[in-house]
Amino acid sequence: MARFRPHKMYPGALLAQECCSYQASTELLMRLKGHLAVIIHSDRDCSNVLPKTGGRVPLGDGYRFLCTNMKEDELVTGQGNAKLRRAIEVVHEAQKPDLIVVLSTCPTVMIGDNVKNVVRKAGKDLGINAVAELTNGLRPKSPAEVVDDLYALLCRGARPSPGGTDLSMRINLIGIDLGPGERSEIETALESMGLTINAVLNQDASLDQFLAVRDAKWNAHPGPHLMLNFDEQSRDKFGQEAIEVPLPFGVTATDSFYARIAAAVGLDPAACGAATANLRAAASAALDGYRERLHARIRKEKNRPPRCAFNVGSVRSFDLRTLAHEEMGELPFIDELGIERTIFIQGPQDAANRDRTTGVLRELGITDPFVVFPDPGSLAKHIKPGEFDVFVGADFLADQLSKLNLPLINKFQLRLGYGGVAHNLALLDAAIFQSFYRHFAPATDISGPVE
Repeated sequence: MARFRPHKMYPGALLAQECCSYQASTELLMRLKGHLAVIIHSDRDCSNVLPKTGGRVPLGDGYRFLCTNMKEDELVTGQGNAKLRRAIEVVHEAQKPDLIVVLSTCPTVMIGDNVKNVVRKAGKDLGINAVAELTNGLRPKSPAEVVDDLYALLCRGARPSPGGTDLSMRINLIGIDLGPGERSEIETALESMGLTINAVLNQDASLDQFLAVRDAKWNAHPGPHLMLNFDEQSRDKFGQEAIEVPLPFGVTATDSFYARIAAAVGLDPAACGAATANLRAAASAALDGYRERLHARIRKEKNRPPRCAFNVGSVRSFDLRTLAHEEMGELPFIDELGIERTIFIQGPQDAANRDRTTGVLRELGITDPFVVFPDPGSLAKHIKPGEFDVFVGADFLADQLSKLNLPLINKFQLRLGYGGVAHNLALLDAAIFQSFYRHFAPATDISGPVE
């Protein structure tokens, strides 16, 4: 398969934007709740990335991010390993964190500092919990790969599981941000199967949850081809098994979500069905009823089926809820309504990338037409007025869509599970049939060649 990027790409997110793994790791670690210290093994200029992460460092535990502040002569003369060792000792003495995380940057990677060995030996000698990862911008990574590497890194410091606990009926949910209602539904369904949620590892998780990851047998996360390093480490070090699940958008995908977990654990899916039967029945009835009304109205007004433009690749996210299935995890919900769809992918427009994108979609079983647009400011030139009834994508594209009088559904507003179906239908109905978009229409077709 032709690739437009000159390096090996992470298989679970071939269409996603890329990032510097060092900057992305600091952004995620800044959000993490808990008593940890992050040592940046670098010159001071690389530490200047921190104000750009857009978050705030939790207060109360002293400085979270610290830098070895390598000088030019120290880089040239190979003093990095000794300086890093001393930094670990000083941070441990001053803060006594539950975990010390060491990140490298481009300069210390280029000179070959043995960061992981220094950290491993310091942890053993000092009897402390310390882990390291080689992060840098020399090879850009997809956000999915950064999440994989960082979650594996944090879980390397996991505490031993206490004895006397039946781990075979305990499960970790990995990588998916969950709202209160979504988590409540999943907890209820899994508890009805006899499963207990041990930890939910996502952007809202605390350090304690990562350190408790060994207290379960199963790790469920979305796919395909995500959390590869995390799964390998969890299997080899902790004896855990991975369960790859679809994102539960809509009734069919939610059925599959619970069925895959039940099948992996060796349980009867009917037990889950009893606990969620009322929710499922209401969601299924709502889908069936709305599908009929939607098609009848669009057919009457436009003499065609409903059509949706679906956006991929315009947002950099570290939530597997967004990244899974090449950022198309919401498509099962669209499919259940029988809406025709075209995929709009932000990315390079060269022939090699088009061929590669075709191959990626084919591997996922997606044969829909797709459009590649180079940047947000050119989106309107790739859509004809009246061609679609709704655009599902990033909210910052609204200015482009307003030129076409095309309503927008922000993908981040869609909800998971049976309980999310009614909410998603309400969003769709409000977007397609709201009076503002139905009253005004573009005077001319502004689609055409991109400048």
